[in-house]
Amino acid sequence: MRGFKVFLVGALKVNSTLLYSKGKAFLFDPGAEEEKLIRFLEEKNLTLKGIFLTHGHIDHFGAVKRLKGLFPEVPVYINEKDKFLLSQELWPGFAKYLNADLNPPIDGYLSEGDSFKLGSLTIEVYETPGHTPGSVVYWVPQLEVLIAGDLLFRGGVGRWDLPGGDYNALISSLKKVFNLFPDTARVITGHYDPTTLGYERRHNPHLRGIL
Repeated sequence: MRGFKVFLVGALKVNSTLLYSKGKAFLFDPGAEEEKLIRFLEEKNLTLKGIFLTHGHIDHFGAVKRLKGLFPEVPVYINEKDKFLLSQELWPGFAKYLNADLNPPIDGYLSEGDSFKLGSLTIEVYETPGHTPGSVVYWVPQLEVLIAGDLLFRGGVGRWDLPGGDYNALISSLKKVFNLFPDTARVITGHYDPTTLGYERRHNPHLRGIL
């Protein structure tokens, strides 16, 4: 049994993804409502083996500290360039609004070219700065799934006006992703609806004249 399940969590509807294979699971961007994620693990009899962040914004890591308390042996990964964001709530009172905990414990730092095995699946790491300096995407070739964080949305792209954002870097990262992966790739965006690279190439107004 292998596959993935996407959960909309928290006030900002973050896509938190559980990827699983052969009784083991990786969790991506647990921003909130960790009880949903734990319930799925229990129902499917899955053992959590890793927590991965696409970037360092609080709406994407808000439940990490609580999960780490429940699963202390499970490592948490992020790109080191986003370490500075883990103590920032972005706006006063934002952490309380999101029911999120700052300063999640980090066990390892990711870089371009890293890969992880999960049962019969491989997870490849690609650096895609722009939304934040340390934004990464995760590619699962066996499923043709791209966990893209806030790099790309259905009909939109990530914002670049928050701390560490860089428009030129964002454009370079978008070009990189569309060059690396097939149009058939299913994209789990950071928020709201999933999409495919092919759909965005044809219909996303923010990509016109870029790709």
